[in-house]
Amino acid sequence: MIRKASQGDLQAIEAFLAPRVATSMFLSGNLRDYGLNASGNPKATTVWLSVQDGEVTGVFGLTEAGYFMFEAPEFAPGDGPALRQALSVRQISSLSGEAGQAERLLMALELDREQIGFSDEEPHFSLQLRDLQMPSGGSTLRPMHAEDVPLITEWRHAYDKEIFGSTDLPEIRQRSTARAEALVDSGRGRILELGGLPVAMTAFNAVLPEAVQIGGVYTPPGQRSRGFARRAVALHLAEAREEGVQQAILFASGTAAIRAYQKLGFERIGDYRIIEFDAPVAVN
Repeated sequence: MIRKASQGDLQAIEAFLAPRVATSMFLSGNLRDYGLNASGNPKATTVWLSVQDGEVTGVFGLTEAGYFMFEAPEFAPGDGPALRQALSVRQISSLSGEAGQAERLLMALELDREQIGFSDEEPHFSLQLRDLQMPSGGSTLRPMHAEDVPLITEWRHAYDKEIFGSTDLPEIRQRSTARAEALVDSGRGRILELGGLPVAMTAFNAVLPEAVQIGGVYTPPGQRSRGFARRAVALHLAEAREEGVQQAILFASGTAAIRAYQKLGFERIGDYRIIEFDAPVAVN
């Protein structure tokens, strides 16, 4: 059975997600930040559950912005009709999660693959922060401030073009600005400086008391191959470790990034799928 979650389900949801934190950081982080079935924010998430014999076997979340997230290791093709019914007429703009689950859910929801604008399967990594390997260097890390928004906007826009192939349209730049402002407001972004010059940025895109997920790591082309991204991530994780965080999660794109994270002590745990649609697609 698949049904919409209620407040009375929250404890069971958290108990189900906790041992699967590495593959459910976006879902778990959104629930912690905004609550269950919240509204009023692009990341506010409505949640549905698959339940068998009174036990939660899967959790599915859809944000107001149309991002579909899930933790459903036992999901089977026969569950597709019930999930489509639960999500009927909802709009999905993006889908992400553990690669095997993502493919099963993409098939089960019968979403129009011709509308996929970006699809990538990336190596998925985890690190116990007690094992963090700190690189040396004279660069320093600082929080992002409001006056950094123009710089972060440019870097974020360059990042989106490089990773997702985003075009240089006014609406895309507006989105980059909105994301830069949201990142500054969240307090979860950091800028690495060398001699007062910004040389890289990093951020946590999902946060729990015990774990963080790294995202938005960027070094401008002129500063690459100098270890700045690796040091930025390491210094940010050292901060988190001091606050009691025990684990870090990330998914990486590109050989250089993978090598950098492995030098910090990250170990591969699987693959993570990211799908973005050119325009929101409806579940029928």
